[in-house]
Amino acid sequence: MPLNNQPQSTTQDPGIIGSTNLVSNGEHVNSWIIDSRATYHMTYNHNNFKTKSVPQQKAISNANGDIYPITEEGTVELSTTFTLPNSHFVPSLSTKLLSIGQVTEDLKCCVLMYSSFCLFQEVLTKNIFGHGTKRGGL
Repeated sequence: MPLNNQPQSTTQDPGIIGSTNLVSNGEHVNSWIIDSRATYHMTYNHNNFKTKSVPQQKAISNANGDIYPITEEGTVELSTTFTLPNSHFVPSLSTKLLSIGQVTEDLKCCVLMYSSFCLFQEVLTKNIFGHGTKRGGL
């Protein structure tokens, strides 16, 4: 599920990010795809990082066993209320992946999945701080 980055008219920042249709011809996908099977947050865009450091892990493999080098890691700020610590910069990727397992652990939140959208909700306060919209089957 890509996260939506359409501007909101409210004064609160709901943590809405990225929006595009998925492509399969090797072009980069600019939205963050919410991935329940991804181990880490990963992006191909160096400019997504607020902070960067030398990665502790040198490479990551995908479900097909392909190996991708990790050149940096750091924090990605999707909005003022939605940051992704421990994100990997993987320049050979063509999509940006947001790991549900990592975001729920790092941000102490839950992800509520519905048929056409999802919500990111803080566990203690029940505050909704982000959402995603189903696009292109994801």
